[in-house]
Amino acid sequence: MTRGDQRERDRAKTLAKAGKDTSNQREGTVQAQNEGDKAALLAKVQAKRDRQAKEAAEQDAAAAAAAKASAIAAKAPKKKDAGLDDLLSAGLAGDKTKKKKNR
Repeated sequence: MTRGDQRERDRAKTLAKAGKDTSNQREGTVQAQNEGDKAALLAKVQAKRDRQAKEAAEQDAAAAAAAKASAIAAKAPKKKDAGLDDLLSAGLAGDKTKKKKNR
């Protein structure tokens, strides 16, 4: 590739860029644009607040449901395990592990 070829490609690219108008295409006065931006921003902020309030309400409902479920589970009767005395009286050994001596 020659240097002259690169120059021509750069010139073509620059002309293509110049053909596109990338400037601000908004219509109206600056004051009207500012008012529109302000209204759009307020709507966006309000939508975010609504979404956060809805999510907080869902989390509170989920927490309340979990608390209710845990309260119900806490009231369930607990099984009582057989004690060591019961195992020994039945003729079973309670602990079958051997203890190692430290030397």
